[in-house]
Amino acid sequence: MRRFIFFLLAVCTPVVLWGAPQKETPKERPIRHYLDLYAAGGVSHWNYPLSGGDVRLGGSFSAGIGYTFFFHPNVGLQTGVSFSRIASTARLTEPMEWSQWQDGSPLTDYMGDRYLHRATFNQWQEKQQAYLFEIPLGLRFRYFKNRDSRAGLHAAVGVKAAIPIWANYRHASGDITHTGWYDQWQLLLYDLPGRFETEHTEEPQEETMTNRLRAINAEVYAEIGTAIRINPHYELYIAAYGQYIVNDLGAASRDQRVPLGFSNNHNQYAFMPEYRGLTGTDAIGSIHPWSAGIKVGLSIWPGKTDKEKKKELKKLMKQFPDAIQPTLIHDTVYIHDTIHTRDTICPDIRKTDKTRMSRTAHTDQAVQTAHTDQATQTAHQTLDSLLSEAVIWFHFDEYVPILEPAWILDSVAAMMNRYPDLKISVNGHACRIGKDRYNQRLALLRAKAVADLLEEKGIDGERMYLWSYGAERPYRYNSKKQLSKDRRVEIIPRR
Repeated sequence: MRRFIFFLLAVCTPVVLWGAPQKETPKERPIRHYLDLYAAGGVSHWNYPLSGGDVRLGGSFSAGIGYTFFFHPNVGLQTGVSFSRIASTARLTEPMEWSQWQDGSPLTDYMGDRYLHRATFNQWQEKQQAYLFEIPLGLRFRYFKNRDSRAGLHAAVGVKAAIPIWANYRHASGDITHTGWYDQWQLLLYDLPGRFETEHTEEPQEETMTNRLRAINAEVYAEIGTAIRINPHYELYIAAYGQYIVNDLGAASRDQRVPLGFSNNHNQYAFMPEYRGLTGTDAIGSIHPWSAGIKVGLSIWPGKTDKEKKKELKKLMKQFPDAIQPTLIHDTVYIHDTIHTRDTICPDIRKTDKTRMSRTAHTDQAVQTAHTDQATQTAHQTLDSLLSEAVIWFHFDEYVPILEPAWILDSVAAMMNRYPDLKISVNGHACRIGKDRYNQRLALLRAKAVADLLEEKGIDGERMYLWSYGAERPYRYNSKKQLSKDRRVEIIPRR
């Protein structure tokens, strides 16, 4: 039944959650990385067949730290480290009998008379526990109806490498009564000092047994419950969990274990070897511990929320009030799509009215300066050539640049350091997902991020002009209409 439950959790939950729609969300969402802190408590069972008794539940707990990478809105890959405790109580109830020695010869007393040795267990209990160091690897699922939902569904399935770091058994209570039955005389002997007597345990016996467990074990786990959004940075989840060790936790095979028995130093006639706990005897079968309970976790997202980004954007807007809506240049058109750069001068520039001339005064001045300063013009052409295949890309809703290739900014900085009169425009762009106002600000943040990197390389901020085009200028050479191509920053020489 336990294996069937694990199978349903491991197979059905991923199928349901993977296909669950994310309502009221854009087609593309940012990749999220979460730090997970969690603790769990419940019951556990060493889960082995015991000859002559039964095994009862014990308490268990677990605590750990993890990392989750969501590569899909509903699905993420998780790993981490955790420590778990499994425990249970074994109780011996059925009597044990011997009629021969271990070598197969008939059991006789010191007089040579044959007898049947019987041991009766009186409330004999033994507590077993083990602490495991676990390394999980699995899939985590979550589903919220929409972005404003406070509660959603949480689930996880996967495997763990479980390594025992410490284990012991403890004789909790009980005693053993030894009797001898002489069939030839129909005689039962008991309470004979030094022979057939009751073994009492005054002090609990305890012994470590870590070396009797397998060094590395395969464990499967599953959990399902509720996720609660506390705020954009924190998610609390409460789930029912279960985990099961697939292989035999016992290191020794059954035929390598000693026969079950007990001894007393002053009872030389007790036909039993020294007792070292049930895990070292032949009375138990294969060990497949399991545990189940309630798990409480906290997922922490270290990124910036939309509200925090808007706050940062507003602060940036105060520094660059004219960057959001740049003045369009009508008489001089700069075409720069990261494939080639070309300047097209309008043939009717002399007929331009006074209003248009006032709007393009800085352009005319840049052109005149380029004609009068041959060295600066050469520098512009060199920089144009350098930037002909240069582009700086960004992830969705992010303004940390992906420097591929990384030499772009180094080359631009080297050129500007060589020609102190060079000035550049750093133009930020965004894709069409989201509101126009937000995309305008996001594009400005991208341009600001690139400008900051150039400042770190020694370029004066006065030589750089930030422009934000938002989603108004999609990437021209993008035949497949990939939105990722629109998330970019372009650097062009400023005339």
